[in-house]
Amino acid sequence: MAFDVNDPADLLELKTEIETDPTGLGYSDENTSDDIALINDTQQTITVSKPKISSALVRSETTFDAYNNLSIDEQEWLRWMTGSNGFEEENLTVTPDLRTQLTGPGAASIWAVADRDEMNTVMLSLIDVDGSRAEELFGYGASISINDWIAARNS
Repeated sequence: MAFDVNDPADLLELKTEIETDPTGLGYSDENTSDDIALINDTQQTITVSKPKISSALVRSETTFDAYNNLSIDEQEWLRWMTGSNGFEEENLTVTPDLRTQLTGPGAASIWAVADRDEMNTVMLSLIDVDGSRAEELFGYGASISINDWIAARNS
C-alpha cells in the first residue's frame, strides 16, 4: 500500500492528517515544506513493518546457539526459507505466517528454544523499523510530496 494521489480515500486521510494533526507533529498552514518534512521524517518514535526482509539478514542474525538448538526439521525450514543452500538470494515477503514462524508465541515459533527472547528481538528488529508518519498512514516506503500535500488540501 502506498499513497495514491488519485485515490479519494488517500486524499481524505492526508487532508484529515493535515487539518487535525492527531499525533501532534506540529503541522502549520504557514510552511508546507516543513509540514512535508515532518510527515516524512523517519527519526520519530514511529515503528512500521517492512513488507519484505532480506534472507541474508535473517541468516546473519541467527546465532549459532539458537540454530543448534533447533530440531532437524526446523533447521531445514530455516535453510529453505532463507535460501542458504546456495540458490539465488531473495527477499522474504513478511506474511503473518512468516512473522509467526520468526517471532511467534510459544511453540509456534522456531525460536521457542533457549535463545527465544534474544532471537525474537533480533528478528523483530529486521521486520519492524523506524518509520515516518507517512509510512504509518500509507505503508512502508510511502513518502508525501508537495504535489500530494497540495492535492489533499485542495480536495
